[in-house]
Amino acid sequence: MTHNRDNPFIAHLKFRRRLNGQASDKNVQHLIFDVSNGGLSYKCGDSIAVFPKNSESEVVEILRLLKIAHETQVKLPFLGEKISIFSALREYLCVTNLPDQFWKWLGEIETDSDMGSFINDKILRPDPECQVLAKSHSLLEILKKFDGRCKADPNGLVSKLRRLMPRLYSIASSPLANRNEIHIVVGVVSYTNAIGNKRNGIASNYLAHGANIGEGIRVFVVNSTFALPTNAESNIIMVGPGTGIAPFRGFLQERQCVVDKGGKVGESWLFFGDRNHATDFLFGEELQTFKDSGILTNLDLAFSRDQENKIYVQDRIWEHRKELWSWISNGAYVYVCGNASKMAVDVENTLKKIAMKFGNFTEDEANDFFKSLRDDRRYQKDVY
Repeated sequence: MTHNRDNPFIAHLKFRRRLNGQASDKNVQHLIFDVSNGGLSYKCGDSIAVFPKNSESEVVEILRLLKIAHETQVKLPFLGEKISIFSALREYLCVTNLPDQFWKWLGEIETDSDMGSFINDKILRPDPECQVLAKSHSLLEILKKFDGRCKADPNGLVSKLRRLMPRLYSIASSPLANRNEIHIVVGVVSYTNAIGNKRNGIASNYLAHGANIGEGIRVFVVNSTFALPTNAESNIIMVGPGTGIAPFRGFLQERQCVVDKGGKVGESWLFFGDRNHATDFLFGEELQTFKDSGILTNLDLAFSRDQENKIYVQDRIWEHRKELWSWISNGAYVYVCGNASKMAVDVENTLKKIAMKFGNFTEDEANDFFKSLRDDRRYQKDVY
């Protein structure tokens, strides 16, 4: 049976632990899903899509302010059946990022003059300031703002909210090493939005704090071209700072399994970085074990805040530029996983500088060289 957004698999949360030390200002969680009840397969490099749930306490407060009973039945078109409004708001609908159709609907049905004025004068005007306001208010915040005076029809309300979409996480395990499990790495997100309202990432906070061990969670696997070389004896270079370590943990587990079964694998080089060695060396003991066993040939670390001058993975790459170019020019595969807007750009620019220095390329030739690597699947990125 094929599992997808409309037909998810029910995986059970088996294990959860914080990877950072207590003194860290980051909260990265290692979670394991039990998929032993069959029907879900994956390969190294794939991602898992996880349907989160909204905060239970937030949903309870929304329904209290709306004066709607939890068991009130509503129909969601994409489900084709009636469910309780509590389940609809908890599991299936987004209650933070409110769409234009919601605001227009609320403005049309609302008779309260204060709320009507706020919606029509502060939200629905097309100028940039109003668009920021529209995108910055959650359903609970707008109800609290007007002290629960909104008299929303349950079916009308749920028809105007967006569907709660799944979040993708790179799988941090190998099916050879973890036959009935899928591991992920989740960075817990909290921030203050444009108008000063505190926001918690829906999926990351649900997985880190809201979901109970043993709880069934709707998931499905998303196949990826981000994959180990077909020839296991090919050399690989992996750049994965922070949560970008996830797929490379799976790569190394896979290669360890191949060796344990008498096979041969190529050399592996990992560049990992984060803030502080003492608190943010994610899977540090495991990576050292891979290094000691020879599965991981080179392990280069960049902890940006352990010294006065910040050091990042691209700095370590440049330090080892000559040997790295030797690996690349002799057929190594290059993988980059992590932040798309900054890290991946800086890493690619550094790699191109190395190509220009040791390959005697012009800038255009370096660009063409990396395009050819991409075309040959020798340069792959899993960035977000």
